[in-house]
Amino acid sequence: MNRSIVTIEPALAGWVVSFEGRALQVLPSKLEAIGFASRRAAEQHQASGAPCGVSVRLRTGETVLVALHGWEGQTVRGSLR
Repeated sequence: MNRSIVTIEPALAGWVVSFEGRALQVLPSKLEAIGFASRRAAEQHQASGAPCGVSVRLRTGETVLVALHGWEGQTVRGSLR
């Protein structure tokens, strides 16, 4: 099964949201970047039917998966806006 990941990484001027190696947007806060990336991942899932998630690389170097769209067995506990 094909899966896609929208990534968020820290930058000098905020947080960069990327998909398939291309920067889509630079946003000033991590929360804004997560919201934008989650909407983009949902759109990608709707368009392709393939699961799409959002990962954030923290300033510590750790990577955290923060949103999933279309994964089998996914349960919804809330939403990111």
